[in-house]
Amino acid sequence: MLLMFNNAESAPFENLYTITVPRDFGAGVRRDEEYVPLAMGRLLARVTGRTSAFLEPNLQDLIGNADDYVVDKGWPDLEGYRVTFDDRAILESLFQRNESVWVGERPVTLLWIAVDTGFGEQGIVAVDSQETTHSADYLAVVDEVRTQLKAVASARGLPIKFPLWDFQDMDALDFIDVWGGVSDRLGQSSERYGIDAILNGRVWVSSRGLEVQWTLVRGSDRFILPGGSLKSGLEQLADLYAGEFSSTGSPTALKITVMDLKTIEDYARVMRYIEGLQERHMLESVDIEEFSVTTLTLRMMARGGSELLERVLNLSDVLTPAASMSDEYSDSQLTFFLSR
Repeated sequence: MLLMFNNAESAPFENLYTITVPRDFGAGVRRDEEYVPLAMGRLLARVTGRTSAFLEPNLQDLIGNADDYVVDKGWPDLEGYRVTFDDRAILESLFQRNESVWVGERPVTLLWIAVDTGFGEQGIVAVDSQETTHSADYLAVVDEVRTQLKAVASARGLPIKFPLWDFQDMDALDFIDVWGGVSDRLGQSSERYGIDAILNGRVWVSSRGLEVQWTLVRGSDRFILPGGSLKSGLEQLADLYAGEFSSTGSPTALKITVMDLKTIEDYARVMRYIEGLQERHMLESVDIEEFSVTTLTLRMMARGGSELLERVLNLSDVLTPAASMSDEYSDSQLTFFLSR
């Protein structure tokens, strides 16, 4: 089901447990401490993958006692109140409640978005507005598209990238390719970005405002997403990923074997990657069971079992999946080659 790009590289969402609540968010907020439960509500949406998590009865004590989980808080600027929560304490509390948790290692999505303003100007939404040939009205529309999408991605904890739209991109693609969602050309041009999927958007300005048609491209598969708003594409993508990459319950004992190791640097590369997963609480423990000249076997306790771990490891640019060495161990042992 998970058809990704060969050189994909998943990424932990930066500062996943740090929430900035806008100064004007929420009617009637008068004291700084009132921002903390609001931040907890937003955090729960990121970590559980459910936008309604702050309303669920099972999680109300987390919101009510939000201060107990705070590591740091304050006003970094005049725009918003920033709260950083204790990630380990939050996860432990959610696991004790048997709540599903969207793991910190998340797919990266590249946004190829073509914009037709309707007043004679068209273009591609790039990582920033370096463009000088378009009018101020056009640039305002593109800035609004980029700002809204970044806000949704931040709220959901969704790693996204915009294209550079530099000479290399422009040499490979034109507006019609992106507007029409030409999958093979978009896929080839996206390989340089190290992503797991493409979200292709066709945005136009109508009397009702900004309208969008979204298409998700994962490997050779295309899915047209319902909904015509800017937010709908990323919201549905976050729901999809949260469903595929969530864990619940107690950790499971597993083994992974990595083959085709040739140097001490190869061993170090594998261990850095695995230790990163442990730091982000995907893995409860990791021990070396066996190693040889070319092979490393690790014993670990993993949240979500072998299926979830395999999905996460398949996102990596470090490991390439191999066929199971034996059907007898297929539920508890995963085998990979080191990616070159």
